Amino acid sequence: MIASVTLALVALSVSFADAARPVQCQHPVITGVEVFDLHHITSARACPVALALFHWEDGENHETVLYGCHGMLHPYLRLRTFHGWHLALTPELTMSRHGTSFAARGTDFPINCT
Repeated sequence: MIASVTLALVALSVSFADAARPVQCQHPVITGVEVFDLHHITSARACPVALALFHWEDGENHETVLYGCHGMLHPYLRLRTFHGWHLALTPELTMSRHGTSFAARGTDFPINCT
């Protein structure tokens, strides 16, 4: 009984460690997009969403649609949703939907207001 409880706790702690560790979404790395702090979602499901946002932002000057700056070091999001995902700065860019969430970073995140 004690061995099974210990084994379950070890497995749970390993899954939490995996969720917090940044995962590169491309191999070889092209955009530098990473997902981390995964909650109820796998990197295989989070990466396509994060990559889609970064590819969208990279086109047609969409960065000005996505976010703005209140002076130096004070970014804010203009766009609150993307393909059904809620966007937030917490301070990382966080995407959430239906009880799942993850943080993402890449070439333009964290947002730089300098």
